[in-house]
Amino acid sequence: MSLATDIFIDGPVGKLSVRTKGLEATPAKVVILVQGANLSGQLGYDFAFDGGANYSFMDALVARGYGVVTFSVRGYRDSELSAHPHTVQTDQAIEDTAAVIDWAIAQGFAQPHLLGWSWGGRICGRYAETRGASIDRLILLDPAIGGGNRVPFPDKTDWWFNAAAYFRERLELDFMEPAAHEALAVQAERDEPRAPNGIRVENENGSVAVVPERLTNPTLMLYGYAAGMQNYMQGGSVRGDFFERIAHHDKALVIVPDGGDYAHLQNARMRIWKVVADFLEG
Repeated sequence: MSLATDIFIDGPVGKLSVRTKGLEATPAKVVILVQGANLSGQLGYDFAFDGGANYSFMDALVARGYGVVTFSVRGYRDSELSAHPHTVQTDQAIEDTAAVIDWAIAQGFAQPHLLGWSWGGRICGRYAETRGASIDRLILLDPAIGGGNRVPFPDKTDWWFNAAAYFRERLELDFMEPAAHEALAVQAERDEPRAPNGIRVENENGSVAVVPERLTNPTLMLYGYAAGMQNYMQGGSVRGDFFERIAHHDKALVIVPDGGDYAHLQNARMRIWKVVADFLEG
């Protein structure tokens, strides 16, 4: 494992929990990794467990010479939340992402690359629509693009509880080593027992979709082949149509085998890491 540095930075409404790796080597380029709806960036991109090898996406990018930054959106993990959990939606996550990008630039890392997984794909895509000049390359990893199907959320609870039983059922065991499957479920319940339900309110009310014609950065869309089957993943257009409409000519659509919505934590992870690193190198 690479050395992790955990810090807090000022966010728009409170402190944001940030993890960095590889910055002490003064890399030429930094990658910022944006979380999904349930798990923070710290767990989603820096997963490790006793006896497990090569599960940290952050470590894989550091090994390719990048500095890496991830964080928790307000209300997730250790990041502060001063409002109702239902207020933590995509617009708020974009604000937090902008704060982290601005922080990285202030550290001397101009135009970082930006990667978002699942909900993070929506966050990063919508950020890039209007602030693409502040970043270099854009990666949408199994993105929940937004728009399209509304997903009912009848109980309206404030928090989503990350029970180990949920992850044992949700993560496809066919695509994951049993020890890793169990370790991720246990760590989610232990370290991140709850997450704001704002994204579920948003998905019920109707989310704002990423507009591909506004994406002017080189863009990679990357999926595990079994991903995108859930209602919340279905955007206003199918992924092939979305890809064709991306404005930049430097773009790629890649589907890797042996993975689902959590493919970067599953058996497909090393192939995903290689595709990402190769794309970042242009």
